[in-house]
Amino acid sequence: MQDEIKISNGYFQLWNEFLKQNQVDWKALDLVQAQQDVLQQILSQAIDQQSSYAFFMQLIDATRQQLDCPDLAFAMARCIHPAHFGLLGYMASRSENLAQALDYVIRFSRLVIDSAHVAQMQYVHDEQTIRIFFPLQDEKYIFLHEMNLAAMFYLAKQFVSLDSLPLLQMSFVNAPQIALKYYQEFYQCPIKFEQARYEVIFSTEVLWLKPEQADANLIQLLIKQAEETLVQRTHRVTVAQQLQFIIAEYLRLQQRAPKIEAIAQELHLSVRTLQRQLSQLDTSFKKILEEERMQRCEYLLTQQRSFTDIALDLGYSDQSALARAYKAYRGRTLLQQKQQLK
Repeated sequence: MQDEIKISNGYFQLWNEFLKQNQVDWKALDLVQAQQDVLQQILSQAIDQQSSYAFFMQLIDATRQQLDCPDLAFAMARCIHPAHFGLLGYMASRSENLAQALDYVIRFSRLVIDSAHVAQMQYVHDEQTIRIFFPLQDEKYIFLHEMNLAAMFYLAKQFVSLDSLPLLQMSFVNAPQIALKYYQEFYQCPIKFEQARYEVIFSTEVLWLKPEQADANLIQLLIKQAEETLVQRTHRVTVAQQLQFIIAEYLRLQQRAPKIEAIAQELHLSVRTLQRQLSQLDTSFKKILEEERMQRCEYLLTQQRSFTDIALDLGYSDQSALARAYKAYRGRTLLQQKQQLK
């Protein structure tokens, strides 16, 4: 059975801030008493504590019924402050530059979203661009992803006090959820929909912009606190989450697919125990390996690499084996995908 995704209570505080700015009391929403009791408890807790994403979406649905706000994700993002992301928000705002802030966001993302079912962001940069990307693993997370992207973009502008950032392109896995004009007004850059992954492309000049509140001494204290918080949550990390991270690192750093025996040894488990634990989570080594391979494949397709080289990097015997695996996974050919990414 899959574990339920947990999100930081800061999302609930952000939602409540949005209501306040629109002069709406959450008690006026169409919530049953049980929902009101749960919400009251969440709003009284620390921002860095985590609560149910499913319950958060119940509040979003109730908000949509009460307010005429088609661009709700963007409207909420415009209300955000670093405090809504708790420790992670403070770390990002005190970083030496946006490159360091981005590193912290990726390194400590579990402080705000803790689940094996939401893929971690990755990023690469060359001489001219920086690309941040991640896949969509379930349609029920579309609102979360759209709001997160909008919030990160809006926060970054706050950090460096710019009306606009050198944003070159936005790509969404999903079809437009609202009228296109809302996306254009918010991001003010070329936007693509129904792509293989979510992707944000910036000019590299954004990396060296310095937040106005940068504080090298404070950041060390915040990092220590963040690391201690993650250690306290270690018991909640499933073996599937560990496996996703280890496989992704193998593919990225060693350009080869790991064997289950090597993974089991790294996790200090027998192969049989690892297989049993994955089965209890309704997944398998083979399934996770293929998902990570396909995500890595889609990144490599954006590079100047031949299909044969990509196949070898991912541990396939040849290009044909990769082509069959990709067609089964995505429903389109490697060539079609490469053309679409271009």
